[in-house]
Amino acid sequence: MGEATAAITPWPHQVRAFERLWDRWPPRLLIADEVGLGKTIQAGMLLRQAWLAGRAKRILILAPKAVLRQWQLELREKFNLHWPIYDGRALVRGPAPGAPAPAADARADDPGRWRDEPAVIVSSHLMRQRDRAEALLADADPWDLIVLDEAHHARRRAAGSRREGGPNALLKLMRGLQAKTAGLVLLTATPMQVDPIEVWDLLDLLGLPAEWTESAFLDFFEAVARPNPAADALDRMARLFQAVERDHGPATRDQVRRLTGLSPLKAGRVLRALRDAASIPRRQLETPERRAALAVLRAHTPIRRLVSRHTRETLRGYFRAGLLSAPVAEREVDDQFVEMTPAERALYEAVEEYISTTWARAAGGERPAVGFVMTVYRRRVASSFRALRATFERRLEAMAASPAADGPPAGLDPAALDDDVQDDVQDGGAAGEAPDTDEAAALARRALAAEERAGIERLLDRIRTLPPDGKLDALIGELADLRRRGYAQAMVFTQYADTMDFLRAALHALGGRRLLCFSGRGGEAPAADGRWGAISRDEAKRRFREGEADLLLCTDAARSATGSACSSGWSAACSRSWRSCRAPSRTRCWPARATRRAARTGAGDDRSGLLRGARGERGALVAGQPAVRRAGTAGRRRRRGRRAGRRHDAGGPARTLTGELGAVSPRRAGPRP
Repeated sequence: MGEATAAITPWPHQVRAFERLWDRWPPRLLIADEVGLGKTIQAGMLLRQAWLAGRAKRILILAPKAVLRQWQLELREKFNLHWPIYDGRALVRGPAPGAPAPAADARADDPGRWRDEPAVIVSSHLMRQRDRAEALLADADPWDLIVLDEAHHARRRAAGSRREGGPNALLKLMRGLQAKTAGLVLLTATPMQVDPIEVWDLLDLLGLPAEWTESAFLDFFEAVARPNPAADALDRMARLFQAVERDHGPATRDQVRRLTGLSPLKAGRVLRALRDAASIPRRQLETPERRAALAVLRAHTPIRRLVSRHTRETLRGYFRAGLLSAPVAEREVDDQFVEMTPAERALYEAVEEYISTTWARAAGGERPAVGFVMTVYRRRVASSFRALRATFERRLEAMAASPAADGPPAGLDPAALDDDVQDDVQDGGAAGEAPDTDEAAALARRALAAEERAGIERLLDRIRTLPPDGKLDALIGELADLRRRGYAQAMVFTQYADTMDFLRAALHALGGRRLLCFSGRGGEAPAADGRWGAISRDEAKRRFREGEADLLLCTDAARSATGSACSSGWSAACSRSWRSCRAPSRTRCWPARATRRAARTGAGDDRSGLLRGARGERGALVAGQPAVRRAGTAGRRRRRGRRAGRRHDAGGPARTLTGELGAVSPRRAGPRP
């Protein structure tokens, strides 16, 4: 009923995931599909069906602040679910048809009233705050269903390193909510960021068999990766297999036959050996049977029972089988390295020097705040010098205004700050805990005392005298080449709106192109007088889809909002950030395209697309992504993410888990088609 009455036509894998959730009520599942494959759609189908059927009368959706509005829009437009956002002060409901804008619900003046809502969307960053978390756990009635978007943010601090700590605030909150909800659905494309223990943390929220402790989990995936594990290791794995069968149902002889190719007699022998409390039957297995036993152990783990994983290769299989009408994109990534001019390199090094000296000069207690702001500067210069210039100018204004403790975010404007904080959250931060917008604003204000106005002014003077960014010339050349090759449209992604505005002004001045923009501000289009005016998200998508614009300039805010709008076959990510491959990876249903990313020479952040996988429980093909070289910040080579091999050898649980999960990269991909 929920699927039939929703305003969508789901893909086959979305239907199967929905059925898996619905048929095993209350659902406990981690949806780990690749970016852009519709995790929100799968969750929305479940939410609508559960709401209409009356199975779920109290629903809580936790998501990063930056995507709350998107969740509200998706649920309303695709599933006719008009649910409010709680913003920390009031309930904000989406506009009814014909209404101009969302309105705050006056009933929410009582800070605790929002918890009485039958269904509500709320920031996971807000709820992780200590006072909010304590109130949520102590005062809220139990929930029938909780959905956590970007679940990989719930993790332990510095996982896999010598400084590994306890759970971060969000993971601590989710552990507390385990007992307060019947159903729990986790959404993330990257359940493993840097260490296998992060996968255990998420599965533990869903309910692992008691025998699958943290150490047993890591030991299992280390041992099962070996071609000939010792007898005692096989015994330990067999006991864990027995626990999975007890809690999730037995493996059948036919499943073993299909998996291993053994005869019915030998398949039964392998199963009996794995189920036997004694070790003798396992020691008596012949070599082919022993290999088959390892295959059975790998195929029947909590990951297979608690994780739903699909990749683009799954969709390509559907297209070949005639189940999808449109082909799935084949991405070609082409790094274009742009040589810094001597003036640019000198300025870049001056910015680095300012960052280093400011941090070193700060008092010990102020260094976290200063470090946060310096990270913002680094990200800004990695996007464009124009973005850094805008941030420096706002910072000087904040210094002159001497902001109060509860004032604005000290020169990091709210829209920019949201982007900065969201990036920090996705990176996980040095301690596995990133600030929300309010916390970041407080850090920015605290850091003002450590900064020198004269130093910022000197850097600003140098930025203002620079010629246009060298990447602009490279982009203009690429766009001209694309026209010659017959590409009618293109999308260009930037990390920040300031960089987007810089490109917009430059390309608009050149003329000859019809431009549209999309950012956290929404859609924007030029009027007849040349001024840029706001248009809706849907209008921006419609205009571009129907060919009313040649070029769509976007920030990361457009990753999902416009992901299906482009039929151009080409996109570019104009950012030196190593994250620059993120946005184009979300587009889908293009014929074939090349992704070009402008990067500074002398930089590099090499990352292999990890992992070749196997077939999931429902036969979904899990395959590795091609290796991708990600370009990093100029003049430096940095490897982000720690290798799990520091705790285990290279053939250990990290490699095996990545095979189990499919193409799990140490980056997020974000939610939502």
